[in-house]
Amino acid sequence: MKRLWIPLTLALALAAVQQQWLQRRPPRLLAIEPAAAGSGLAAVELQFSRPMDGASLQANLQLPADQPHELLGEGNRWRLQLSGTTPISKPLTLQIAGVDQRGNALEPSQWQWEPRPALLASRPAGENEQLLSWQEATGWQKLTNLSGSVHSLLPLGNGSGAALVTATDPLEKQVQRLRLSPDLTLIDQRPLEREPVVFASLSTNNAGDLLVQRSKLQQSYAQVELWNAKGKRRQLPMTAGGPIRLVPQGGLAVVPEEDGITLQTLPPLPAKRDFLPGLRDLSSFCPQAGRAVLVRHWPDYRRSIELLEPGRAPRQLWIGTEALLSSACAGAADRIWILLLSGLADPLLELVELNRDGEVLKRMALEGYEPEPGSQMHYDPSRRALLLLLKQRSAQGASQALPEAHLLTVDTGVLQAIPGPIGHAGWLPSRQITQLRRGAPRRAANTSST
Repeated sequence: MKRLWIPLTLALALAAVQQQWLQRRPPRLLAIEPAAAGSGLAAVELQFSRPMDGASLQANLQLPADQPHELLGEGNRWRLQLSGTTPISKPLTLQIAGVDQRGNALEPSQWQWEPRPALLASRPAGENEQLLSWQEATGWQKLTNLSGSVHSLLPLGNGSGAALVTATDPLEKQVQRLRLSPDLTLIDQRPLEREPVVFASLSTNNAGDLLVQRSKLQQSYAQVELWNAKGKRRQLPMTAGGPIRLVPQGGLAVVPEEDGITLQTLPPLPAKRDFLPGLRDLSSFCPQAGRAVLVRHWPDYRRSIELLEPGRAPRQLWIGTEALLSSACAGAADRIWILLLSGLADPLLELVELNRDGEVLKRMALEGYEPEPGSQMHYDPSRRALLLLLKQRSAQGASQALPEAHLLTVDTGVLQAIPGPIGHAGWLPSRQITQLRRGAPRRAANTSST
């Protein structure tokens, strides 16, 4: 019996020693990854190997002196959110250090972070098109050539690439998915379907999932497929009266129907369906979860803007006879922008800014410009700027053949063109976080740190 106790005692002693060693082992930063901005300018998620002391992390966190921020979280998961009202004008240097809840020190690390999204755009080139990216430091950069014309361009919500609908023939469209590296180098480009389709509509969420509505020539209805961020496909038993939109935070989709819109859960969540009656369309989502901007159509041809919030009926913020082209939303609907077009002989394009109570904060005439039909307005919180696709008109009334991307700084009202004709454009969330060692780039951020 004593012989049995000897190895058991040794095993228990070894386990105790290992436990003590693990408890004294320094914590590690396992991952640092970009996150949706929410109510701030930009954000990153931090994951550590051990529960960290929040006060120590905050005290040792180093950012540019003039950059307000918040550190939120607990345990081994934290969120660094940039706040304030000053647009981000350059990449930021970030230092992370502190101790865990047992007092063990984390090895300090420095990171270079580019919070600003890149602009993805298509540009006609003869009978074909090019896919381009744009950032302040580099200007336009060609990513790849595309066969035929681009009918739709959708940057994926996790910044991993883009989905496109291209066509060499009006009845033979192709849905493609492109993967891009964090530094915007093309990794691969492949079609999602072997056979062409006659119709395709795309939507994405913050996780990078891709929803595709598509129909072939012989089909009388559109099939719905959900491709997750890893490329796994699932058929969804949905029918819709228009384009389905994925909710940015994931797990839900907004589905238009003949006499209203529904909010439906997506697998693997249990099936649930909330119905909102009335002739309404989804116009835009707000960064904070559960909030969206709707357009309601009235029998007398007026249109109204409504704010949809959790647990509340839609609340009307604006109503008018102007053509309501698009909208954008900041934070928890603290600021909402709508693009209006009025007049026939001499059309007037206006940008109106509302608060969440429907008060008009600004009304700005965009004289000398006309909108690109069907284009959407997008808000970038890091630049505090709206992205618009506009054509400039001459004094004689002639307009550009192709639009240009324009950035409108919302605090100053300054409208600035990014020179160069394009067809479609959208913001690609940034994944550019690089670890620095002795002032030199060392490692991409979305891999584990040792």
